[in-house]
Amino acid sequence: MAPEAMLERTDAELMARIQEDDEPAFTELVGRYQRRFYRLAYGYLRDHEESLDAVQEAFIKIYRARRTWEPRANPFTWAYRIVANQCVDMLRKRKGTAATSLDDEDAPESRTLADAKVVDPILLEISREERRKVMEAIVQLPRRQREIIMLRHYEDLSLQEIADVQGCALGTVKSSLHRAIASLKGLLERPPADDRDASEGTEGTGETRRRERA
Repeated sequence: MAPEAMLERTDAELMARIQEDDEPAFTELVGRYQRRFYRLAYGYLRDHEESLDAVQEAFIKIYRARRTWEPRANPFTWAYRIVANQCVDMLRKRKGTAATSLDDEDAPESRTLADAKVVDPILLEISREERRKVMEAIVQLPRRQREIIMLRHYEDLSLQEIADVQGCALGTVKSSLHRAIASLKGLLERPPADDRDASEGTEGTGETRRRERA
């Protein structure tokens, strides 16, 4: 095998091959993107099976739409938007969620997010326990803020690429990212629940004693 054939092809090179109906190239693209797309889908749907279904359906749509991709576009950003739209469509089909906002808050911790590949140099320098706390805080953010944080600090997309993925203006991404970071700092600075309970219990005891002395 020639040395150049052993080199890993770029996403753009894969897409060019996929547009020529190269099925092995599409299989390789699926392997590169499926875990990252699952993280996105789970962030929207909060359900393992539905997330798997969303990713599978999105890959079908990606293949069908392969000829609409243009070389100037980032393949990941282009495909990511298809996955996001698929998730939104599934949310709309759920009973009682036709008006679901992308800014609804979801508190449960996501194991998938905790397993996310860290590319942000700041997060690489913190301990595993601190990283876990960061991820627990991230999953408590409103959905749009959470997605922006994940795209910026874990998928390493530029602000313009995030705007393309979310289908909004660059200024909207900047303001949402600013709010997300502020919210994240607030969550990280909040004392653990046990500490808050203990503090409230101490304050309550002190208040009781003052009343008794009065």
